[in-house]
Amino acid sequence: MNDTTGDAQPRVALLTTVEFWWPGGGDRTRIGALVRYLSQQLALSIVVPIVLDAASRQQLAATLPQAVVHTLGLPPRGAARDALAALAGFLHQHPQDACIFEYLILGWLRAAVPPGVLTLVDTHDVVHARDAELLSLGERLDRPLLSASQEQQQLNAFDRVIAISRPDAATFSAWFGPSRVILAPHPTPLRPQLLRSELRHVMFVASAYAPNRDGLQWFLREVWPRLAGLGLVLHVVGIVGPALQLAPAADLRVWGRVDDLEAAYALADLCINPVRCGSGLKIKTVEAMAHGLPLVATSHAVRGLEHARDEAFIVADDAEAFAQAVAMLAARPEERRRLAAGALRLAAAECSEVACFSALLSALRACGNVP
Repeated sequence: MNDTTGDAQPRVALLTTVEFWWPGGGDRTRIGALVRYLSQQLALSIVVPIVLDAASRQQLAATLPQAVVHTLGLPPRGAARDALAALAGFLHQHPQDACIFEYLILGWLRAAVPPGVLTLVDTHDVVHARDAELLSLGERLDRPLLSASQEQQQLNAFDRVIAISRPDAATFSAWFGPSRVILAPHPTPLRPQLLRSELRHVMFVASAYAPNRDGLQWFLREVWPRLAGLGLVLHVVGIVGPALQLAPAADLRVWGRVDDLEAAYALADLCINPVRCGSGLKIKTVEAMAHGLPLVATSHAVRGLEHARDEAFIVADDAEAFAQAVAMLAARPEERRRLAAGALRLAAAECSEVACFSALLSALRACGNVP
C-alpha cells in the first residue's frame, strides 16, 4: 500500500466502517469487489475513520495490494465534530473529485465534503424497508428507525445514489429520477462446478444475519422433513449454523465459518436459498449461479433476478413446493444440467465486474462535470 495517486485519473475516496478486508457476509464481499475494480480503473483512496490495527493492515496488503488506504485516526466512539474535522482535513490535504459513502449511516459525514466534489452513497438496501422486516423478526435496531420520507430526505443530499438491485433502483428512481440512480449489483467470477449424476449434497451458505437465520429455521422445520428418505445431506456453511446452535446429524453437516468457499461449492450438488425477507441482492444466490449449480430459492431470495425464473433457478415460496422442487431435481439430472447452464449464462451476462460496475465507473470518470 502507498499514499500516492495519479493525477491523470479521477481521484475518488471511498469511506467505510465495514472491515471488508476480512471474510464475512455479502456486504464485505461486495465492497471488496468494488474496491478491487475501482483501484484498477482510477485513483481510489479508501478512507477508514478509525486507526487500523496491524492485522488489518497486513490483511489489506495481502488481499488488496493496489489499495491506497488512509485512516482518520479517530477513536472507535469519538465525537461527531472530530470526525467531520478529520475528514475535512483529509479532503483539504488530498483533494478528491468524488466521495463514495458506504451505507447511508455514514451520510452525516457528507457535511465535510467541499463544494464541487461529486458525492455518492452506496446504499446496499432500502433502509426503511429492511429495518421494518428486521423488526418483524424480533430484531433490535442499533439506530433510530427511519421512515421512507426521512430516508428519501437523507439520500437527497447526495448527487448520486448507488443501488444494489433492480427493485432498489426502481424505488430510488421514483424518488429522485433515474438520472441520479446508478445500479451496481454484486459481481462474482464464473467458477463452474462439475455436476454429478446423483444429487446428494444440498448446501446453504449464509452469515448470521437475522433473515438468514429465519430462512434456515423455516427450511429445517417445514421443508427438510418432507425430504426424508431421499438420502440427502444438508450442508450449512457459514456462521448461521453456529448462531442457531445447530447440532450435526447424519443428514446435517454444520461447517461454520470457512475462509475459502470453493471446497464447499465443489461438494455441492444443489444450492438452496430459503430467505424470506431482507433487502438488497443476495450474494448466495449470485454465487450459486456463478458456480453453475442448480438453485431452489424463494421469491425474495432472487429479488432483482426475477426475469431468470425457471431458466437459472426454481422459485418456491411454500414448504410443499420447495420440497417438491428439490425432490424433482434429485430425480432429474437433465433438469439440473439445464438450470446450471442457464445460471452460468445469466452470471456471465449480468454478474461480471464490468456488467456490475461500468455505469458507476462512467459516472466517476465524468465527475469533473457535476451538475
